[in-house]
Parts: sequence; structure tokens; C-alpha cells
Amino acid sequence: MTLSDGYFVEEKAGIKEVMSVINHNSIRMVIVADPTRKLIGVITDGDIRRAILKGFSINDPVGLIVNRAPFFAAADTPPQVLIEQFRKERYFGIPIVDKEGKVIDIAFPDSGTFSFLSDNLQKSRRLEKILVIGGGGYIGSNLVRRLLKQSYTVRVLDKFMYGEQSLADIRNDPKLEVVNGDTRHLEILSQSIQDVDAVVHLAELVGDHACSINTKVTQDINYLATSLVASVCKHYQINRLVYTSSCSVYGGSEGNELLSENSMLNPISLYAKMKVNSEQALIAMADKNFGPTILRLATVYGWSDRPRFDLVVNTLAVKALQEGKITLFGGDQWRPNVHVADVAKAIQLVLEAPFDLVANQIFNVGSEDQNYTISQLGDIIKAEIPTASIEVHSELTDKRNYKVDFSKIRNQLIFKPDFQIAHAVAEISKAFQDNKVGDYLNPIYHNHKFLQEKLS
Repeated sequence: MTLSDGYFVEEKAGIKEVMSVINHNSIRMVIVADPTRKLIGVITDGDIRRAILKGFSINDPVGLIVNRAPFFAAADTPPQVLIEQFRKERYFGIPIVDKEGKVIDIAFPDSGTFSFLSDNLQKSRRLEKILVIGGGGYIGSNLVRRLLKQSYTVRVLDKFMYGEQSLADIRNDPKLEVVNGDTRHLEILSQSIQDVDAVVHLAELVGDHACSINTKVTQDINYLATSLVASVCKHYQINRLVYTSSCSVYGGSEGNELLSENSMLNPISLYAKMKVNSEQALIAMADKNFGPTILRLATVYGWSDRPRFDLVVNTLAVKALQEGKITLFGGDQWRPNVHVADVAKAIQLVLEAPFDLVANQIFNVGSEDQNYTISQLGDIIKAEIPTASIEVHSELTDKRNYKVDFSKIRNQLIFKPDFQIAHAVAEISKAFQDNKVGDYLNPIYHNHKFLQEKLS
């Protein structure tokens, strides 16, 4: 079996063109060779990013930055020699050459040994270092823990507006680096993005009421800073950016049809409008190299190390536990729901998916079986806490109403949630039993109350 053209470039090829080839192959490096495939050198995605940092243009020929003295091996090299080289150096791959110096294969690391690319063209090398912007937040603190457990190296960039307690128990993990900074500051953002393989952007003001407090700050953080993150990623050829949008962009829909990624958007709040603006900005920046992925999250619920009790399921559950009462406003409005741990799972799936499968794509994140009316949520929580009563108010404080189709993420990324509403009720109950939460009315657990003190 011969290697495909997706692993070879000529030295006259432009750096941006070479990065595109790397994005689409399976080992994050390419062989620079002459037209007969005689080895000239190798180039990795990291080499390209370091070159850009030094001032090279993405239009410069790759011959200016190629490593012309890479380690390579003959076809009859003893296996132990290749294994030792992979142990000594972090090679993405080792070119295998014939007697004329032509590349006939590539060896790459594989679980303590090595494999030949020609024997397994579908195998891909996963990313190693992830920048999680907003890694101290409700979703971020959960995602960071998940990535660390999966042996990723994680850098967190966070202003820690709500405090640093969410990461306190893992701060000494050798694979975690924490940067205290604001995404609106170009210098700190540019420094934080160096030497990472992908970026997950979670650092925004969250919630309709929270975003209405100071509209300028909301636009600065939720739109302009997001555009800045994308611009810096694109400049440094960090071509995987995961952006968490919201199913709130569907707004107040009519009828009972399931809304897909192609459905008309109808944002009601400033929060949702900024999500739409950010989505449009990312889509406008996308090209064959820069391939952002947009995740429209269902209403998130569940326990996190940065607890929130201003989310509908969490609010109903904590009131049932602490006050013995489930207060509903309206009841017929539909909401899609997803556990915070399942959001982290979906983000990891995107990071590990082939670039072509997720680049420039939008996915709704959740499941159809967790499309519930507000009344149904009340019934589910009462079933878990039978001593609580249900109190219904007819006035609507939130006019959003939508049911969502999640077939795209289920079919393309094989995503299936692991958690249901009952899990969240049990988690929150245990958190109080374990004294992890004091007064649940404390503004630190409610974005709107907390930010009203900070921003108004």
C-alpha cells in the first residue's frame, strides 16, 4: 500500500496550504519531498505556529521553515530502534525511506510501540493541549476535569469573576496550567493561545437577565471578545475552535415542530442576539483551514464545582429540597435540557472528531427525550422529592418556547447523553448533605444577582 498525497508537500508550497494538508491528514505532520517523493524534511503544525510567531507569513513557502534534518529510518530498521526514538522524542511520525531516500511509509507512536501509516490509514493522532477559555465556570470546570482524566494537557484562561474555588482541588495537577486574565485583552489572549492544539471558548456572560444589566459590557464580552478569540486563533493557525452557543437562538417559536440547525432563528433576548452575532462572525471567518465548531446547547442543568441555582432544573430542584415548594411560571413552554457533564462529553467528541467532520459545523447539543414543558419538569422533580408541593403561576416571566431536534449530533458524532433530570436532583441533594453549599440564595450561585452588584 502506498501513502496518499495527503502526507506530502513540495517545498514551494505556501505555509497556509501546508497547514490545510496537515488539518486533513491523520498525524498532524507532512513530509516535504521532491516530485519523486525523495525526503527533504518534515513540518508539523507546531512548527508552523512557531514560524508565524517569529514573523513568517502564511503565504511564505514552507521551504523557509522546514526541518531539513529530521530523524528518518530505513525500511529494515529494527523495531526496537523506532520504539526507543519515540520514547526519547515526541515525534508525530518518522519517515521510512528506501535506498534512494524516497519516503515509502511513516511510522507513528501507538500505545507504547509504533504502527506504520500504510497499514492503518484511518488511525488519527489526537490533540494533546487544549486551551479552555472560561475553564473556571459552570461548564468549564466540568470540562477541565474531564479532559484531565482523559490525559489531556489543559490551559485555563479565566478572569474568575465568580472566584477560583471551582478549580481549587485540581490546581496542583501537573497537566493543568491556570492563567488569570480577560479575553478582552489581546496580549494575554495571544500569550495563552501559544502552543495549544485547540481552543474551547466558554467565557461569556450567561443568562438573559444577567446580560441585560449592562448592555455594553455584554456586547464587549459576548460578541467582540469572541470575535477577537477567533481572529487570534485564525492568525496563529489554531484551526479547531469550539464555541458554545445556545438553543436560545431559536427564541419564541410557534407550533410543535422540532427545530434543527437549519431552522429560522428568532432570538428574543440580548443574550441570544449576541450568540447569533458571534455565530455569524465565526462563520464569516471560516475557510478551509480555520474550521470553528458551533455547539447550540440545550438548557444546561446539573451539579458543577461552580454551582448555579439560576437554571430552571437546578432552581426547581433546590427550591423543592430547601423550601418544600416547586414554583412554576406558566407551564406549557417547551425547553430542551442537557446535563452539564454531557455538554463536556459533547465538546470532547468534537475535539476528537476528524477535522472535516466538525469544521464549520453547527450542532444542537441535547436529546429529544429531554424536550420537556416546564410543567413536566415540575412533575419529574416532584417524583424525586414527593414531599414538595407544586405552585403554578399563570404569568409568563420567560417567553421562550421551543423543542429541538438533536439528530445531527447523534448521527454524526454518535452522541448520547448519560444523564437525566433525576440525576441532577440527586446530585444537588447530596451537595447539600455534604455541606458543599451554604445559603443557596447567595448571589454567587445566581449570575443575575451577582452581576447586578458588579456591573450596575
